[in-house]
Amino acid sequence: MTIIYKKCLKCGSKNSVNIVYGMPSYELYQEAEAGKVKLGCCLLEPSNPEYACKDCEHEWNREQAIDHAYRKIKTIKASVGGYFGGYYDVTIDLRNLETTWNFYEGEVEETSKKSIRVSTAEAFLEELKILNLLKWKAKYIETGVCDGTQWSVEILTEGRSIKKNGDNKFPEEWQLFCRLLRKITNRKFQ
Repeated sequence: MTIIYKKCLKCGSKNSVNIVYGMPSYELYQEAEAGKVKLGCCLLEPSNPEYACKDCEHEWNREQAIDHAYRKIKTIKASVGGYFGGYYDVTIDLRNLETTWNFYEGEVEETSKKSIRVSTAEAFLEELKILNLLKWKAKYIETGVCDGTQWSVEILTEGRSIKKNGDNKFPEEWQLFCRLLRKITNRKFQ
């Protein structure tokens, strides 16, 4: 999922412009008059808004857009496994504050459910932000390998499902992601 930084966080409009700071040139002033940019103040501060909605006049920055995108996540479903070693399935339901962990290997099946606190769910989302989960590629495939480990992650948001998966190849943050799932479920994952 690509985070749409220029989509208004208040009204959802994509009719927005960049906010430009500093002393404007004549050309920049003309662009502002034409509605192509919005002029900010002369001082550039880290917390300054970067975008302005032309419909509702709301202003925001990239960090606020990232926070908004992660807060929309309702559920994370993850699975990993291979022929030798079994398969793990984990569901983290952030709306109902519960986790479900499953392990399958041949005839063996184990299941565990656990309630989590609001603070745990919020910390989990903060960790997902650090791992850049929403910026992972859709597919990670190691060509030329017939067996091995397959994995998938499904991110359910309001009205949308984002899927990421791999076959013997993983995002750079994969081990940290597995550790995070082990932490929240208190069960092995991978």
